[in-house]
Amino acid sequence: MFYQNLKFPKVKGRPYFYTNFVQTIDGKVAVKEYGYWPIGSGKDYGALTELRAYADCLIHGKNLYNQFGDITKQSLQRKAFKAVRKKLGKNPDLPYIAGTHNLKKLSKELVKKGYKYVLVEGGPTLLGSFLKEGLIDEIFLTIAPKIYGTPHHGGAGPTTLTLVEGILFLPNKFKLKLISVKKIKDELFLRYALKS
Repeated sequence: MFYQNLKFPKVKGRPYFYTNFVQTIDGKVAVKEYGYWPIGSGKDYGALTELRAYADCLIHGKNLYNQFGDITKQSLQRKAFKAVRKKLGKNPDLPYIAGTHNLKKLSKELVKKGYKYVLVEGGPTLLGSFLKEGLIDEIFLTIAPKIYGTPHHGGAGPTTLTLVEGILFLPNKFKLKLISVKKIKDELFLRYALKS
């Protein structure tokens, strides 16, 4: 496994929220145009699958759900995925939630259901909302050896997205501590603990 014996701390009164993204060297996590996906390699997809396997619940934002919801549901039903979850002592069926507005209320509902570790896969607007509420504890980030660039503002062309959209944080808002770095070929797999 990519993340052997992955452990998360427990948080009092709410689940431990972690997120996973892949981005280009120039910081793009998505391009609203065909031909740009996937950004990461098969190893990155394997890391994503493992991080899902450790979760008690998976959350996607509305836009991400509309784009990848069917593919995600299919991947969660694979026998190999369910077998990994069972081996980890998890329910083979990973609960999958799409879109939410009241994050504090959601957090309380997740605790009531017994979910201790929740994976927030985004998109960037949803991640921004979780960060604003102080509800992201760890960030897993793959840096893919690609450069996409950005079209001229006001000009025609595809829209590029970064890790967080819809909000601008103060420069010192978050303290990030690098927990681990893994290098596989030309990709970097970073793991950060986050404190606001």
